[in-house]
Amino acid sequence: MISKHHKAIFIHIEKTAGTSIEKKLGLFEDLQRGVQDHSKLRYYEHIASLSYSLRNLKYVQYALRRGKFSKALLYLSNMIIPELTKKEYKSYYKFTFVRNTWSRIYSFYYNVMNDETLKRNYNISEDCSLFEFVKNKINPGDFSQLEYIRDNSGNCPLNFIGRFENLDADFKKVCQSLNIQNSNLPRLLITPDKAHYTEFYDHKTKDLVRQLFKAEIDFFNFKFGGS
Repeated sequence: MISKHHKAIFIHIEKTAGTSIEKKLGLFEDLQRGVQDHSKLRYYEHIASLSYSLRNLKYVQYALRRGKFSKALLYLSNMIIPELTKKEYKSYYKFTFVRNTWSRIYSFYYNVMNDETLKRNYNISEDCSLFEFVKNKINPGDFSQLEYIRDNSGNCPLNFIGRFENLDADFKKVCQSLNIQNSNLPRLLITPDKAHYTEFYDHKTKDLVRQLFKAEIDFFNFKFGGS
């Protein structure tokens, strides 16, 4: 999400307390399905680029030629009042929160299995195991936390990467950087702590996750059973 008020860009990775952070930063008033912003860093880099402005100019010209004046005005407004300028992209405080891979995947699995709409969207049966879910329903390239924070050059130019496992203390650091006085977060979409995530893994599933997400596990130095 982009916060013009706080001059910040928050990269919301699923199942890392991002909904609570977006609420705190004022993205939405009422929590409803689909209000979260899961845009990746490359998206913000793209909309702040010159090529994006030039593309809108081409769309303006195309819409005018076809007599679609309302669309031409929309594209023109995107040029005049861009969602994010190149200067803002460079200067805004960019941050995210990451989570232990095994913990995050189990939380996502739990969320899907307890949401009838998501189960239909993923075409999942009532008896789908965690192993089957990881193997057949998760695309590592898209779900990887690294993919959220890499720019088009493959770098991770964020000012801060917090840890879900150290949420309160790390978000307090964010608030200090953004001059937010109260760092208390609302508690939204929390997975019940029925047991530690390790209790839901067997060796086969644990090794599958390690294989599929080796890059992020190594990058963030995640350990099974730890943070």
